[in-house]
Amino acid sequence: MSKCVVAWVLVVLPFLQHPLPAEVTSPEERKETKHVRVFVEGDTSVIPKFIKLAQEKAPERNLSFEFTRDKDAEWDIRVVLSAEGSGVWSYAHGNIVVMDKKSNVLFTVTRSGRLTGKGATSALTKEFVKMLSRYYGLSK
Repeated sequence: MSKCVVAWVLVVLPFLQHPLPAEVTSPEERKETKHVRVFVEGDTSVIPKFIKLAQEKAPERNLSFEFTRDKDAEWDIRVVLSAEGSGVWSYAHGNIVVMDKKSNVLFTVTRSGRLTGKGATSALTKEFVKMLSRYYGLSK
């Protein structure tokens, strides 16, 4: 055996005996998940897509959602959603207004230039999840 191989075995072998952590997480991944109860209203044709996509994207931003359409239920934020489909002369666009229990506007999201109303809703929802995570201090 050559001296290089012996030296390599002596240097590398101790590192191979100590396994690396199974999962390396960033500081953001170690944060606790914030559960948010959302009262959602607005354009009923796009609310199901909004809810489905928000629930899919929430874990990426340390959030979890519970949605309701009942204004008398317990909720943390109120979301008013509108989306317009595209036409011959215009692209699809949409808006989300996010309010607290006192109807103070926390933030708004507007997206336009999409080919379909569902595309606008998808863009709105992704931005909503990102901005809500920032609002709660869960991400930058």
